[in-house]
Amino acid sequence: MASLRRPAIAILGTALLVSFAAPVAATNRAPGAPKQIDVWFRFQENVLTLHEPVVLLFEVHNGLKQPITLTVGSLTRQFYDLTLTTPSSQVLHKAPFNGQVDIVTIGDGKITVAPGSDYKEPLVMNQWFPFETEGTYSLTSKLTSEIETADGSFQAESQTDQLLINARNRTRLNKICAKLEQQAEMATTVEAAQFPALALSFVNDPIAVSYLARLLSAHSMAYASALRGLERVGNDAAAEVLLSTMNENWADTAELATWSLARMQDRIANPRLKEAVRKAVARSSERARNEFIKKQIAYLDHR
Repeated sequence: MASLRRPAIAILGTALLVSFAAPVAATNRAPGAPKQIDVWFRFQENVLTLHEPVVLLFEVHNGLKQPITLTVGSLTRQFYDLTLTTPSSQVLHKAPFNGQVDIVTIGDGKITVAPGSDYKEPLVMNQWFPFETEGTYSLTSKLTSEIETADGSFQAESQTDQLLINARNRTRLNKICAKLEQQAEMATTVEAAQFPALALSFVNDPIAVSYLARLLSAHSMAYASALRGLERVGNDAAAEVLLSTMNENWADTAELATWSLARMQDRIANPRLKEAVRKAVARSSERARNEFIKKQIAYLDHR
């Protein structure tokens, strides 16, 4: 993956679910911060329906005549401090590393914003929070690292935005899935495919299965997200797609599909399908062990 100095996911205008035509939020400027620098956290859309991907936009405008530097962190975005209050008043907080040991850091987590330029990054919030019920959600967001300028540094203030989730809308979900799948499939780079594939993989609804299956069959560069999405849905239709993927001889799709099936087999409702999955996972695991043993023997013979 390219260095974070190139805002890979951030500038994918074609990958966004909806354009940036949302009303401009109030400027978030801490005391002592330059008036020419604006920092926003805001939902891409403030009204959604159940099971849609929830997208938060992080945006910075640099109106100075000198570049500024942001520190957003590595892949886990540990400098985005996010706290969500659910419709039932439950308060959830995003852990700095999202429960991951961040062993491999891509770049130094810093992004340079040129004079007069903007930095925009869409964040799929479902990877950190569950949005499982209808109602109003409140999100408090803050960049915990300092923004560096030629004249010093400052920290932006926290912001709060609200999101209303209405009842599930089948027609809307189909349109969203179709658009995201097409964007991921037509992407010409891995970076360009990441956001739409990730957003699609968090549509935790049976409707998403056929679109995730198409993304897999097209040998998309974001196939891993499609496999994880099928595992999240976890119904019988998703299991059948993963079973067929085990016969694929492309990249490591068969291996990843096996792992997904192994984790989700207890959730399969159909007894015959569940048994077929159990046997397929066992056969695949045995083949993997045999291949490993053969490689070890070949290595020892060579030594």
